Amino acid sequence: MNEIQKILIIEDIPEVSFWLHAQVSALLPERPIDHADTLAMANKAASLQTYDLVLVDLGLPDGNGSSFIKAYKTTQPNALCVVTTIFDDAEHLIEALRAGADGYLLKDDTESDFINQLAGILDGRPPLSASIARFLLEQFHPNKEEQIVLTQRETDMLTLAAKGLSVKHAAELLGISYNTAAGYLKEVYRKLQVNTRAEATIKAINLGLINAK
Repeated sequence: MNEIQKILIIEDIPEVSFWLHAQVSALLPERPIDHADTLAMANKAASLQTYDLVLVDLGLPDGNGSSFIKAYKTTQPNALCVVTTIFDDAEHLIEALRAGADGYLLKDDTESDFINQLAGILDGRPPLSASIARFLLEQFHPNKEEQIVLTQRETDMLTLAAKGLSVKHAAELLGISYNTAAGYLKEVYRKLQVNTRAEATIKAINLGLINAK
């Protein structure tokens, strides 16, 4: 933590900004902390100062905090950029990590959890909030009631598609119309939340919905 000399908090809600200031001050006393409540202010501050630690909110009035992270990390790759947000979904998480975020913490975690996770990031430990880590694990180990269920016709259609058969050929083998076969495949895509045959095949095999052979 001794390497952290100057800190920037990017947060548009004053009460939350004050709370983050208190958490950081508890971990890193006597370090100067600047504040910005918009992307424009953050970019201006970053053009005038070099920050070793930046806490970045994602939902700012003039844009997404991930854009700041991406730009800042190109010029200051050794700086720590930690997302502090209310968004606990995969889309925001992946976007932030791809932008170069060094950590992802939820502002609605308990104060003790938040400060412990932030301390861990500063010490080089895993950079995710505990609740975010649980969320990611659930994506790979879905609960039984959340498991995807395909009908027999949907399974047949996906199996044939996975073998490389066209929708027309699969429809002929199954003795159904082209439109009906296409409808089954579309429903499979919807249930698996994918957009292509390749994605559907890989996900279905991983979930044990079809045989890999």
